[in-house]
Amino acid sequence: MSNALAQSRLESSAGARHSLCFVVDTDFGYLQGFSKSLRSLGVNTVEFVNSARLGENVENHNPDIVFVNLNATDPYDCTRALFSLKECKFAGRVQLFGRCEPAFLESFRKIGNDISLAMLPVLQKPVDMTAIRKIVQEQKLNTEVVSPPDLSLKKALAGNLISFLYQPQVDLSKKMVIGAEAFVHVRHPQHGVLPPERVLGGASEEDLNGLAAQAIASAVKTSAALFNAGVPLKFSININVETLTKLPVAILIEKYRPQDDQWPGLVFDVTETQVLTKTALLRARMPGLRQAGVSIAMDNFGRGNSSFGIFKELAFSEIKLDRSVVQGCTTSKGNGNTCRTMIELAHNFGSKASAVGIETREDAQALAGWGCDYGQGYLFAKPMTEQELLAMVMAARTGSKSAAAPAAPPSKDAAAVKAAG
Repeated sequence: MSNALAQSRLESSAGARHSLCFVVDTDFGYLQGFSKSLRSLGVNTVEFVNSARLGENVENHNPDIVFVNLNATDPYDCTRALFSLKECKFAGRVQLFGRCEPAFLESFRKIGNDISLAMLPVLQKPVDMTAIRKIVQEQKLNTEVVSPPDLSLKKALAGNLISFLYQPQVDLSKKMVIGAEAFVHVRHPQHGVLPPERVLGGASEEDLNGLAAQAIASAVKTSAALFNAGVPLKFSININVETLTKLPVAILIEKYRPQDDQWPGLVFDVTETQVLTKTALLRARMPGLRQAGVSIAMDNFGRGNSSFGIFKELAFSEIKLDRSVVQGCTTSKGNGNTCRTMIELAHNFGSKASAVGIETREDAQALAGWGCDYGQGYLFAKPMTEQELLAMVMAARTGSKSAAAPAAPPSKDAAAVKAAG
């Protein structure tokens, strides 16, 4: 399960998107201190003690800046970090820092430039507060000063501080809600809504698997409640392939699902990178998942380097076009051509095409015209509670509101991040 859950930025009650930075440093003490300095300036951070799963988390979080430590005596982790960012086509900025000679740091910055990363000027350790503040200001990071509690994922799970919001998925031709995607929501009794990154950073694999199990159970129960109310929506959850080998998915689903053959089931969203690197593991799990009522969607399509071969090996219910190609598809000829090609590819292999991150009517209309089946994004609705989702769907059915029109905003304290396994 990924250590992070966000494609979209964390939001405040006013809807502003706040910046997120990753910090990668094998020196745990310095890692914590550096991250604390960023947070004191109102920048959300996620900490990594190595770069082993950096690319996977970048795909799910989409950070503004990735700070990477360079260790002069063992530069391997820094090298792996740079090439992981290249592999996932990271479009943000990369800040190298380290306790080594400036020329050595600069040589690695040149490597980053050579592989098309946006490299910032290097920094030497220890990095003082003035330099950190200068980065925040010059890179125009959106900040929100928060005094976070000392809260781990384990404590959040044990204290029932985690719930889930759902962002509607719309049939673009019928203009009706047909599904929803789960997002993690953390509320502290004293501090209110917290950025999920605050509890996910440094979480153990066991706790992350526990979060995935809770996400699945919640999605099935919510789906069952809506199904019994006459609203058959298919709920999706972003999940890590390796998590599927550690959780009793079929048992979780059977425990809460409606005993009705018409129940639409669940969708597990797996990133394009995971599909490419975990093909055999995913293929082995697919028969059991199908029997449990789960289909697989390829998420973030357009970020990786998928080949036609992968579509012959695995059957996907949906191909989810990444927001990086969806947004501005009517103003960027390149994005528009890419979307059309991806939609046609999905259909040629028997999958539905779904566009993620739609924010303008023009993009939605163009995507529908190109044959894109589904869409989701702020144009239609932000992540919302189960009750708000039901109200939105029922209002559309009675004709008081179109499901494809911008919906009423969710509860003003909502701050959600994509639920992942």
